[in-house]
Amino acid sequence: MPVTLTDVALTASAIIAARWLYQKSSAQSQHHPPGPPGLPLVGNVMDMPAEEAWLVYKRWSDQYSSDVIRLNVLGTNIIVVNSFEAAADLFDKKSTIYNDRPHMTMLYDLIGFGWAVAFTPYGDRWRDMRKAFHQDFNPDSAKQFNEIEVKAVHELLQRLIQKPSGFMEHARHMAGRIIMRSAYGIDIQPHDDPYIEIGEKSLQALSASTNAGSYLVDMMPILRYVPYWFPGANFQVQAKNWRPWVSAMLHDPFENIKKRMHTGDAPECAATALLEDLDKIDNTDRKNYMESVIRTTLGSMYAGGADTTVSALGTFILAMLLHPEVQERARAQIDAVVGTDGLPSFSDRPFLPYIDAVMNETLRWKPVLHLDIPHLLTKDDVYKGYFIPKGSVIVGNTWAVLHDERAYPEPSKFNPDRFMLNGELNPDVRDPDAVFGFGRRICPGRFMAKESMWIAMAMILAALDIRPVKNNKGKDIIPVVEYEPGLVAYPKPFEVDIQPRSPEHAALIAEFV
Repeated sequence: MPVTLTDVALTASAIIAARWLYQKSSAQSQHHPPGPPGLPLVGNVMDMPAEEAWLVYKRWSDQYSSDVIRLNVLGTNIIVVNSFEAAADLFDKKSTIYNDRPHMTMLYDLIGFGWAVAFTPYGDRWRDMRKAFHQDFNPDSAKQFNEIEVKAVHELLQRLIQKPSGFMEHARHMAGRIIMRSAYGIDIQPHDDPYIEIGEKSLQALSASTNAGSYLVDMMPILRYVPYWFPGANFQVQAKNWRPWVSAMLHDPFENIKKRMHTGDAPECAATALLEDLDKIDNTDRKNYMESVIRTTLGSMYAGGADTTVSALGTFILAMLLHPEVQERARAQIDAVVGTDGLPSFSDRPFLPYIDAVMNETLRWKPVLHLDIPHLLTKDDVYKGYFIPKGSVIVGNTWAVLHDERAYPEPSKFNPDRFMLNGELNPDVRDPDAVFGFGRRICPGRFMAKESMWIAMAMILAALDIRPVKNNKGKDIIPVVEYEPGLVAYPKPFEVDIQPRSPEHAALIAEFV
């Protein structure tokens, strides 16, 4: 018998009522973390912020004098963690129970993104994927891709000079070139590359659907059966449009490298290293399983490899535009170490600590993810006297952690000096690694991402001058610091002028092939 809309409505109402009764009885016997009181049955549905949720969560944290706060959305218990200390206590010290993932119906079932390592449930498959990821992207192995990164940045410099207004597009092309060549051995096209389009469309879906509470269907999975034409079922339309792109992200580049390996035309890359190991497996079932693991691991590299770098470089350009004094100080250090007739290399990094400070401050000031991807608690827990029940969705407020005044005085100010001491990086100032996640779920590709960011920032500062565009009266147009909504923090479009520092630097950039 087919499911009718009446069935869906009645079942949903029953689920809401049952959850509310359970939550109410539980709240009477347990001391939950504080939070907005909410309404009967629906809880905090009306309180869920539509924009800048990280700021709202931090405000509630201050209001209730608690670094963990609680929301109840249609019976789903959501705990928001607003401090580094609480994040370390829960995600690190209690990692065995705090590092699973909630099943997000929109993302997993309707869009089809559940294959990515970031969303795979905590267990053997997740461990196999992390192991495969670690093979080529651990701190030492990631250095094998340095040459690819350098060539991609050379092209980025040329593109920035040719079309400064397209800096976000150029950053996306650079990041895509690095990850596609490193992971799949694919050299992308200079313009209108299909793999870049696949990545961009897929990451739109990811950004829109990952925050806890973004879609009602995540709280009430039965809504997945509502047809796309039904009023209010726009989420079904979105999922229908996004799913083919997400599928292409997983399969298209993987099938490409498999064919090239079969014809002997595949360059060395992460895919060839991983797939060559399959020949050592005799058991057919095990071999098929490991090929599936490799496929989803490589797809995860594709999914996660671009966003961090693109967001960070967009914020970097904005910060340099607003803070010319930082550009000047960075250039002075680069010129003293490298000279003015060349560009920085990875071998110069130990002697350029201020560039690391600029990168750290870029990640801290406007973190790539304001909110971490939600975790799932797999066992009842008590924290600071608060009861947190099994099945709670746990959200790390990355923005709050990286804007903690105790760790970073005047956190709203862009100030790379906070990471420096006596001309070196200050080991007592906490790195902004919270931007890559918490606990065992921290991004395994962070080492390569930071290397890509560092060499891009170092070369841009060495060769280019980032300055405001002038209006028709000759006055500088200073952009407003605004960011697009969604999981990933992209600055809203702004005008910028990017030129070579000198004719010598222009000639140097023109020599790149």
